[in-house]
Amino acid sequence: MPFDTLPAEQQVIVRVVLSLLLISGLALLRRAAIRRVRGDTDALDPRRRRQIFYIGNAFNLATGLGLLLLWLGQVQNLLLSLTAVTVAVVLATKELLMCVSGFALRTGANSFSVGDYIEVGSLRGEVTDFNLLSTTLLEVADAAGGYAHTGHRIVLPNSLFLTNPVRNGRQIRPFVLHEVAITADPVADPAGTLAWLESRCQTALAPFAELAQAHGSEIDRKFGIDLPGPDAEVSLRTTDGGKLVFSMRLFCPASRARFVEQEITAALLQHLASVGSPPAAPKP
Repeated sequence: MPFDTLPAEQQVIVRVVLSLLLISGLALLRRAAIRRVRGDTDALDPRRRRQIFYIGNAFNLATGLGLLLLWLGQVQNLLLSLTAVTVAVVLATKELLMCVSGFALRTGANSFSVGDYIEVGSLRGEVTDFNLLSTTLLEVADAAGGYAHTGHRIVLPNSLFLTNPVRNGRQIRPFVLHEVAITADPVADPAGTLAWLESRCQTALAPFAELAQAHGSEIDRKFGIDLPGPDAEVSLRTTDGGKLVFSMRLFCPASRARFVEQEITAALLQHLASVGSPPAAPKP
């Protein structure tokens, strides 16, 4: 019966028996060869010692090659199995390793801490917890939602920090730079309306102007920048359709941003209604 057709268990038994026979046979041959070289003398000269050394190495090499040939198929199967297991482990733990790397990046760069307001991609919120694998946020709405907590909890895998920048609003909080743009029809006195709007914005920001001034100065000193505020920045531009766009940048508390926007918007619309539109151009 051919060897390859034997059951796997019998093949292993045959290989074990052949291995024992090979080792025993080569060991006997090695002993006989060394005995022949030594002869009957007790003291060996350098030439015979070298011969005995070479004989030992030759038989060791023959034993190793013989065992390798006997077990080559099993060794190949074992290596393939180990490779498959290694690949499976790497694929299974890839995300975990990326999460751990993201945690290491956050720790090394000190990107954020508990209580910070961060933005990662399209996700934003207040950090409430983080560990080796994930970061937990309490979701915060955008400017349209008034920067308020939505009541949702977001659990981010730390691997996101490897591919997405982290925007941290820790230094500017609890204030925000709230941008508002109001589009309106042309008015008779746009320059006067712009001056009126700037004054109205200052009035709306007056209740927290002192706190905004102190907070803004602290940020300027810490980072060496000139942060917009606490005075409102108001500008005017036009659209391709001839509309007016009043743009405002307001440095105000995040909790009051939406109310300040509504107050200024209502006042501006009322003012525009009282000013009226410019006279129509005469027809040719």
